[in-house]
Amino acid sequence: MIRLAIPKNEIYKPLFEECENYCSTRNIKYYRLSESQCTDYLLRNLVDAAFISPLGYGKGVKIADFRIIPGPILFTEDYTELATIYFKQNLENVSSIQSNTPDDFIMIIAQLLLKEKFGIDLKLEQNSGPRAEILSKHDSAILWGKEKTDDVTLDVSEEWFDLVEEPLPVGFWVCRAENYPPNIKQIVSDIASHSLPEKEEIEEQIVGESKHLPRKGLLYWKWSSNLETSIETVLLFLYVHQVLSEIPAVKILERD
Repeated sequence: MIRLAIPKNEIYKPLFEECENYCSTRNIKYYRLSESQCTDYLLRNLVDAAFISPLGYGKGVKIADFRIIPGPILFTEDYTELATIYFKQNLENVSSIQSNTPDDFIMIIAQLLLKEKFGIDLKLEQNSGPRAEILSKHDSAILWGKEKTDDVTLDVSEEWFDLVEEPLPVGFWVCRAENYPPNIKQIVSDIASHSLPEKEEIEEQIVGESKHLPRKGLLYWKWSSNLETSIETVLLFLYVHQVLSEIPAVKILERD
């Protein structure tokens, strides 16, 4: 039996849209897990492949010989509304940051961006409440998606692109080099939406009159070799900020 681990976050829905129908007619079992659990299952060899973040990939450097499967992915470029940093209105200083999912990779990246770009060096704390509730008691919230609000906001992927001028890898398929199903590349492609585009343009929706042009960005849904350097960049960034103890090499399945 082939076993897969996929994140239950709805952000990734297009990547696993056909998963139930496809797996139910084949000898494939899949687990819908949190982001950190997907990495844990792969590290413990409980699954043959998992969709994980660059942070999850980096954690395996001392434990396993991982390979990135060139197939469906999620990378961002510039403004995408994938994740947002919200600030309480009329704020002078930021003294607390909360998130529903503080252990998720993009939340950690957002926290590090605040430190790198704005000198805001605070621990990201768990809070399961909605944005409005969090900001009623705390200074800032980092959450998936983008809500319509009058709060001051920063788009996480836009801030990353502004800093490094490269896409932000959010997730990709990974397996072990020594033991993987021979048709794993076909499987991870087949469980994605049949209409999955190579990339998708995102444009800011501006309500009412504005002097500013809408911001734009891209979501990359399919692997391209020219995206490989962006993985190297984010792994280096995590190492510099001591999130990773070593910089793992970026290794591609059936190439390295």
